[in-house]
Amino acid sequence: MPIEQISLNKDKLIDFQQWKKANGDNFSLLDYLFGVSSIEVALAFTKLFWPDFVEHEGGIFLSEAFNREIYEQWKVQLGNDITAIERVINHQHIDDILPGAENVGIDNLFYLGQSLAQMWSSRLKLLYPHRHFQVESHWDEHTVVVMFYQSNIETPKPTTTLVPVPAYIPKSSATEFTQAEISPL
Repeated sequence: MPIEQISLNKDKLIDFQQWKKANGDNFSLLDYLFGVSSIEVALAFTKLFWPDFVEHEGGIFLSEAFNREIYEQWKVQLGNDITAIERVINHQHIDDILPGAENVGIDNLFYLGQSLAQMWSSRLKLLYPHRHFQVESHWDEHTVVVMFYQSNIETPKPTTTLVPVPAYIPKSSATEFTQAEISPL
């Protein structure tokens, strides 16, 4: 499913607008980044936009969000459904990740959510080319959620293997044959 293309609403970026007012109409978002950011912040953001993943019991999880104890709790609660566990653990609210999200408008949060979804999708395809993922960005009037999960994974079901067991035949009821009684055809 293609991700809807939306635009950034720069008018709602209050700090950027103050910088633009002080520096003139030609002041761009890149000029703003050069003025307020640092290489350390840029490097840290790579983990948000191009994250690392961990594979565990067939599931793929954001490494920053994965915790083995939490995983085990969800595994019990969701009945070993790896896709459902991925949906819960890989479910990220933008306003929980970045402070001040409420100040930029829901449309800009959705723009960020869709950007993250596109980048996560690209990264997952690059690292796991034989797996199929759903990467989603949802919004309501209060928040934006980005999540991913495998779309083709099946929940392992308990199986019973039937092994043929020779029947017990008591010796008293068995018919005994001697070599002489068996005639060739």
